[in-house]
Amino acid sequence: MPELPEIETVRLQLEKVLPGQTSTKCEVLSTKIVRGSIDKIVGKKVLGVERKGKVLLIDFGPELQLGFHFKMTGQLIYEEDGKRVVGGHPTEDFLNKMPSGHTRVIFEFDRGTLFFNDQRLFGWIEINPKFVDKLGPEPFQMSADQFISSVRKRKKPIKLVLMEQGVISGVGNIYANDACWEAKVNPRRLANTLTAKQYHDLFEGLIKVLKEGIKYGGATAADAKYIDLHGLGGHYQDHFRVYDREGEECLRGDGIVHKFVLGGRGTYFCSKCQT
Repeated sequence: MPELPEIETVRLQLEKVLPGQTSTKCEVLSTKIVRGSIDKIVGKKVLGVERKGKVLLIDFGPELQLGFHFKMTGQLIYEEDGKRVVGGHPTEDFLNKMPSGHTRVIFEFDRGTLFFNDQRLFGWIEINPKFVDKLGPEPFQMSADQFISSVRKRKKPIKLVLMEQGVISGVGNIYANDACWEAKVNPRRLANTLTAKQYHDLFEGLIKVLKEGIKYGGATAADAKYIDLHGLGGHYQDHFRVYDREGEECLRGDGIVHKFVLGGRGTYFCSKCQT
């Protein structure tokens, strides 16, 4: 599932092509992923493209935002004058003629067309999604003290707390794994058992890996396929600390990366340096 850096990369690219355009038509091909009436945007001009956590929001004015949650296999393809920019779960649809058998909604604008595709139909589209109101602040919106206050009393493994969208939004499996490595924290450790230094190191590590994720255009990994809107694969996977590196030597050179399942997700850590 795309995480904060992946959706931010999509946002940055759509911000270059959509603002100023007017929506002229919405064609829903699969009602399963559409929540409520989305044709309210027809005739409205795009003011900007935003993001809250893992949700992409196209802003059409006061109380009129079109929200997209990509989930596992959602993707957006924008076409204008024979040129195409794409983002989300990479499939052959990025190169094939649109619409495809996976196209669920088509949005017509006065200069181009935006296609939302989703193979597994897990994603959703909604006007003014109430889901975003339940999201916690993003790490970038928090101070170290606010972060510590949010996690230090939780009696759950710290990695799972980092991924709770109601506590901290935008963080998923990839960046939670790597942030724990940065702080030398075992992802199994209960959140209320960390030392003061570990809380601070974890916050700093989380900010660091998220910024790197944005810098490198997101990640293309085994369970988080992602390609940016120009069809160029994200490169954060070249900078993974422990994620998807099972059996490889720890980057600190003092152990081997191991994998186990925590909360139903593959979890990676070094037993030597993460305690």
